[in-house]
Amino acid sequence: MKSLKRRVLLLAIGTILTLGLSHAVAEACTDIEAGGNVYGDFDCRLTGSCDGWCYYDCQCSNLFPGYTCRNVLQEAGFELVSGPQC
Repeated sequence: MKSLKRRVLLLAIGTILTLGLSHAVAEACTDIEAGGNVYGDFDCRLTGSCDGWCYYDCQCSNLFPGYTCRNVLQEAGFELVSGPQC
């Protein structure tokens, strides 16, 4: 019985550590976000982070005719704001 309690305790500690570390990693901002979609290509550099939000300065290239950098970034999943909100 003592061995079972020890195993359960170690499993609980391991679970808590795993969840805590994965949460910290998930909140980290990457220095460079680059890619492309049907509207064009983007290259974004981290400018700052605040309250779990990552802020980037982005440049676009190879834009599909009739579309803007705003279209490229929105399609890529970026939320467009004027600056950090904190």
